[in-house]
Amino acid sequence: MNQRHVRSSGLLSAACALQNCLSVNTYSPDKCDKFVKALYLCCNEMYRRDGKDATSSACPMRSVVERWLRRHTDIDPRR
Repeated sequence: MNQRHVRSSGLLSAACALQNCLSVNTYSPDKCDKFVKALYLCCNEMYRRDGKDATSSACPMRSVVERWLRRHTDIDPRR
């Protein structure tokens, strides 16, 4: 499995975990903050590693990811 595929499956896993949380919690984003942060951290890592032209259907634009992470420093995705 190549490195790009490994990263893509990490993003897919994070996106699926978020979707599952939203479905279970009747689309209450506040109950799924740790999953949103995990996805955005994954996206941020992809942008850091692959550069400004990196894309993924699971990730918002780089500027959106960076802004969200700056505003949500209190959320611990490990909990």
